[in-house]
Order: sequence, then C-alpha cells, then structure tokens
Amino acid sequence: SELKLYAMRIDERKSSNNRGENGNKWLHPDIVAMEDLTKKWGKAKECALCFGEKRAKLLSFEIKKILNPSNIRKDFFQTVSNSSWANYGYLVATEIREDIKSEIEMLSSLHGIGIIRLDIENPSESEIVIPAHERLNLDWSSINRIYEINSDFKKYINEFKDFCQTGKTKESDWD
Repeated sequence: SELKLYAMRIDERKSSNNRGENGNKWLHPDIVAMEDLTKKWGKAKECALCFGEKRAKLLSFEIKKILNPSNIRKDFFQTVSNSSWANYGYLVATEIREDIKSEIEMLSSLHGIGIIRLDIENPSESEIVIPAHERLNLDWSSINRIYEINSDFKKYINEFKDFCQTGKTKESDWD
C-alpha cells in the first residue's frame, strides 16, 4: 500500500503440473503487483492513452525470512527465475545480513533484481535497499506459461487486462 500497488498472493499449490517432479520449480513468485501509472494523469489521461502510453507496470516479489551467506545465491537466482517476466523483480526479506552486502549489490547490478528489507512489526518502515532495474518489455512467453497452469496468476493477468481495457481497477479484486 505504501507504494500504491495493487497486489495479489500467488499460491503455487494451485498450479497444474504436467512436467513431472520439479517441473514448476522456480516458476511462481510469491506476490505479484500492478502499478497504475494513470492515477495522476488527470484530464490528459485520455490523450496520453491515444498515443499508446504505458498504463501500468507489473512487479514480482519473492519473499524470504533471512538472506545470509549460505542462501543468498539460491534465493537470488530463484527470484531471477520467478521474476523474469515482469517489469520489476524484487527479493524481499525480513533480515539481510551485513556480510552479504557486496554480494547483493553485485548480483543486483548484474541481474536488475531489487532488494527490500521487510519490517514485519511496522511494514511502513520497510525499505527498498536496492531498487530494481526496469525491464521495458514483459516476457509474454513466461507470463503465458504461468497463466496456463496457475489460477491465481490467471486472475492477476485478467485483472491487468481489464485495467488496460477500461482504465479502472476494483479494489476488492486485489489482496
């Protein structure tokens, strides 16, 4: 809510799997979101849309308890895998050990994944430690794969489609 995003939880257990054991491993993000870029456009909104301006950005979040030297690469590359389809991908953790600071800076610089420290006691005190780099194009092949196997993700993409068609969101359709 602090970032003014429309978010949804993705339950990987709702996915079909016809690829065998681990066929869907590292495919689903934990949380997905949409940022409405048109909220502040005012009366110029209709004109901007005529010129094909981007209406929204899609975000992907992988949530972990702690990032430390023993799990940073596994958790980071899981985030890369789960978030490659989105405009922005974030790895979120409640604790980020200081001794991995240079590692996460290097990995984030190479792969564009952002890092968020989540304050579970006071979520408004959470901080973006490293901002994600924007991917200008969505990966529709990956989006389609997740869409076809997961009902939560299908709902998310359908809400995005409805927003693109109408310019409106229903708060009740988001988590």
